Amino acid sequence: MVDGCRPERSEGPVCSQSDPIVRRADSLVRAGRAWRATALLAAQLTTPTSASPEARLVGARAAAGWEGWTEVDRLLRGAPWIDQQFTGEAHELLARSALGRDADALPDARLAFTHAADEASRATRRVLLARAYDRAKTNDSAAAQYLTASQQLPRIADWLRLRAAGVTADSAARTALFARVAGATAKARVTVTDAQARERSGDVAGAARQFRRVGAEGSAFRVELLGARDDAARAELARKIVAFLSGTPAAGEARQSLEILDKLAPLNVRDELPVARAAAAAGVTARALTGFARAEAAAPLNAGDRMTYAGALARTGKTADALRIYASITDDSAIAPLAASQRARLLAQSTDRTAAMSALTAVATKFSKVRSAAAPALLLLADLQVDNNDFAGASRSLHDLVAAHPTSAQAPLALFRAGLIDWTEKPATAAAAFDSVATLRASSDEATAARYWAARAYERAGHSKEAADRWKAIIASAPLSYYAMLSAKRLHAAGWSAPGGADSGAHVPSVDSAVARIALLQRLGMDVEARFDVDALTERADRTPADAAAVTQALIAVDEPARALRVALAAIERGNTARSLYRAAYPILHDDALVEESRRNNLDPALVAGLIRQESSWNPRAVSPAGARGLMQLVPRVGAEIATSRRYPLWSPALLFDADVNLELGTAHLSSSLKRDTPPERALAAYNAGASRVTRWVQRPGTDDPELFTEWIPFTETRDYVRLVLRNAAVYRELYGMK
Repeated sequence: MVDGCRPERSEGPVCSQSDPIVRRADSLVRAGRAWRATALLAAQLTTPTSASPEARLVGARAAAGWEGWTEVDRLLRGAPWIDQQFTGEAHELLARSALGRDADALPDARLAFTHAADEASRATRRVLLARAYDRAKTNDSAAAQYLTASQQLPRIADWLRLRAAGVTADSAARTALFARVAGATAKARVTVTDAQARERSGDVAGAARQFRRVGAEGSAFRVELLGARDDAARAELARKIVAFLSGTPAAGEARQSLEILDKLAPLNVRDELPVARAAAAAGVTARALTGFARAEAAAPLNAGDRMTYAGALARTGKTADALRIYASITDDSAIAPLAASQRARLLAQSTDRTAAMSALTAVATKFSKVRSAAAPALLLLADLQVDNNDFAGASRSLHDLVAAHPTSAQAPLALFRAGLIDWTEKPATAAAAFDSVATLRASSDEATAARYWAARAYERAGHSKEAADRWKAIIASAPLSYYAMLSAKRLHAAGWSAPGGADSGAHVPSVDSAVARIALLQRLGMDVEARFDVDALTERADRTPADAAAVTQALIAVDEPARALRVALAAIERGNTARSLYRAAYPILHDDALVEESRRNNLDPALVAGLIRQESSWNPRAVSPAGARGLMQLVPRVGAEIATSRRYPLWSPALLFDADVNLELGTAHLSSSLKRDTPPERALAAYNAGASRVTRWVQRPGTDDPELFTEWIPFTETRDYVRLVLRNAAVYRELYGMK
């Protein structure tokens, strides 16, 4: 008994007659607000030994909610009461912490199982114990626990039998277990599981053979590395990997194979070139640079390889070396124009704008007949001329591009930019330019934008009917676009209207069953198996379109909103306009925190929701190639700075995966760009591309008009980002009544 209360199961509330703060923190944990609970208890838990057992347990529950395993250990390790109170939950949390840190979980997993109060908690803790045995490579005990758990947890029995098979050395016993696997999703993993079991038992050849059966060449090489006992065997393995990389391997297999290759003896220099090419194609830039440098030291590289080498150097910030190599590519008439163009583009990214403009002019002149080089050069040259306030020069460059290369991919944007230059002083000329994009390039990305700006130009020139006709046409043809939103405002008309009907679709029993299975796997830490079931659920929507609405709800229920979003969009594109699908395509999760943090920072919740949809598709565990994390995609450095300014009681980069933390820090970061009277367009551009760039962009003509500022953004990614976030915000206002 604790404070006169009955001990509860680990997932139930901890009762306390004396401490309302602990009760409140416990309710926050159970509501999924783990960080809020951690912050609420911080003062009590500064010195754990002086805190109550309940406060320490709830604090550890909260830390586990945001995967703060070090904090779990700090609060519970060595507590004198953990064997007497809370039916072993403290040991369960410590075992989870050990598994999360790749440490020895067995002692705590055993005690957690021993102290389980009922059959339900005993079954779930049995899986925890099996995982601990598995991690410790105590295979027979792991298999026994997995098999017993499969009888107690029939919903996930297939996956538990596969886990048992994966730690079973005897092939006949494995075959018997595989025969008991019934579900299609689990059956698809039988061959890989057999390979893993063979690897554990030392059957290198058998494991490699099974991995290759499912196309896992990298895993096959990894196993063969374990069996390569002498120099001759290692050299033969290196030869096989080089031969594999010399083909056209998938990026994932190439990356794994490269990692294994670098654990072997140094390569013969003749093998460095194919390895460098494969590394570059797979995005392993550092390895590509090493390979190209070694190959170049032995023999001159051909023009194609030098192009690839220079590109890798540029991506890693080695600008001078990249410029040198691009400049050397004059011996291949097919590649030289592209090399010169890339060199000029790289110069444009540096501070030497004069050199960049000279190089771009040279490309446009020397390679005037080469569309792939001259057209991008002229477009970029015009961009730099605008930055220099040379609007006449920019207009000439843009018109030269269109005249010389009318069918190039850059021609529609060049016409569009020419219209922007003329818009202020010569609206009729601008209108004609915009109309030519919309008429002659109807399928280009700029066509809808051109129609909108043609309308604005006609309005400016005094032709209101021509303007209204174009805005109405945009609303009719692209009702969910950014430009339809702007057109509706110009016409003082209603924009896109959400379809009627229920906010959620009808339940499908088999889909609900899949949700229950995935949720159980996630709760047990069987994340790999949960992902396979999520994949199967996602594929179901393609096979059975009628189930799409139910599948999207299911995916959101198991914390896969980004998957739900993609499924919903695909269903909408196929013609299904159910309201529930639009709400899945434009989801709102953690709505209380979203509204609270938005209002705290004087932000429009719909704008924040629109930004999150664009940044992470509402995936709280999203990680960008640059390392940005969570809903609002904050890099850890920025997150730490804001957390420090807000006097967080503790900090870990893992906190950025907590929705409350990410929303608090992300809205603060966005608010710093959205000062009084700052148009949201500028704040969004700064959030995406950095404030220093926005400072330069606002010098362009007419950018006191937020719409014109958006169009003048030279980075396609940032321009699209601003437009899409604003479009998203308009949809959120309509779908959720966020007026």
